[in-house]
Amino acid sequence: ALGITLQLTMQDYWYAGAALVGVALLLAAPPAVRYLSSDFAVTDKRVLARMGILHRQSLETLLSKIEGIGVEQDLWGRLLGFGTLTITGTGGTREALPGIPRPLEFRRQVQAQIVVQDERRSRDPALASADPRVERDCPWCAERILARARVCKHCGRDVEPA
Repeated sequence: ALGITLQLTMQDYWYAGAALVGVALLLAAPPAVRYLSSDFAVTDKRVLARMGILHRQSLETLLSKIEGIGVEQDLWGRLLGFGTLTITGTGGTREALPGIPRPLEFRRQVQAQIVVQDERRSRDPALASADPRVERDCPWCAERILARARVCKHCGRDVEPA
């Protein structure tokens, strides 16, 4: 738009607008390639994420090891439908996945799979003893955390595993 405006108003300076458009395209290309080359999936056992082409980042987290999922979206993210997903695992590990399309839907799918897994575990005694999701109160903030957690996902303080 700036190039067209400069062409119509000051014909001698149209190249400045074209240069600005070129710089904008060069700055937008790497995030666009990363966004288009990213894959996110939720299975009945894991959350999988792969991002990038030349600089590959991947994440694989077991559903049973997920304590919390946070979503961050700024104004542009809400308008354009993308955001950052932060997965908090047992032991206080945090993995941030930036630029996820429809992050609220992704979080809903992960939570739905965790519920299905918990229901399956409660019906089958062999699965229940393999990895129980026993919870307890945090001694610092009184929020519910996994009994085997070493760091509270709510207040971030170290806790002794039960």
